Amino acid sequence: MDPDAAARFPALLDAVASLVRAPGVEARIAGDPKAFFVEGGLGAADAESLASQGERRLLVYRKLVRRGLTAAIRLEIPRTAARLGEGFEVWVERFIDEEAPRSHYLRDVAFELVAWAQPRWAADALVPPYLGDLARHELIGFEVGSAEDGGGATGIDLDLDTRARFHASVRLARYEHAVHRLLADEGARDVPAREPTTLLAYRDAEHEVRYLELTPLAAAILDRLLFGETLRSAVVGAASALGEALGPEVLAGTAGLLDDLVRR
Repeated sequence: MDPDAAARFPALLDAVASLVRAPGVEARIAGDPKAFFVEGGLGAADAESLASQGERRLLVYRKLVRRGLTAAIRLEIPRTAARLGEGFEVWVERFIDEEAPRSHYLRDVAFELVAWAQPRWAADALVPPYLGDLARHELIGFEVGSAEDGGGATGIDLDLDTRARFHASVRLARYEHAVHRLLADEGARDVPAREPTTLLAYRDAEHEVRYLELTPLAAAILDRLLFGETLRSAVVGAASALGEALGPEVLAGTAGLLDDLVRR
């Protein structure tokens, strides 16, 4: 590449990115495409060359990229998309206009959209209040299902001063609604209870994504174990944080939880 072309290349890339990202591009390209590119930083000759391609050719890349992103997001949060109905594509368009994906990996786009959309959905009376939880639940399932095996042994030794070893797929998920009880059918429109919920998500030996609903104490213990605390520290710290006395009932419940986890 000659030095002049190398110097112009970043501006050309920015011009193509603007065709995909900028809001209202269709009207601007139809009105004065050369002005659009000059305002974006292109030199007059390059702007003239791109403008001469015609409106249809200039916008085809925009349509292809946006459709591809929409399809990728829908694939990872299909039930959320279905409950949004026609509004789903409107939200995707807004996301691309206002934020746009930052990751180089297509699988990350749904995560970026949900992180961007959650506070906006919460403020929008037309969006069901549980929808952000449902979207995160679908993404947790995707993340757990695609996580690496990790290669190490897993288990919990009943030695109070050892640390638990968890499969690489394990995640803790916290929601304000019991979205894990919703019907799995994309056509379903049942509404979850507004009920603070913590789930342990993991992938079993058959590579199926599974969920275990946790009590507040179990969630607090597992949170600490996943952070790397010893069993003693996790149990004592969790009980103290929740104001639970370390009596026979708590200790028996903890032993039962650990036995369940080992079997799972």
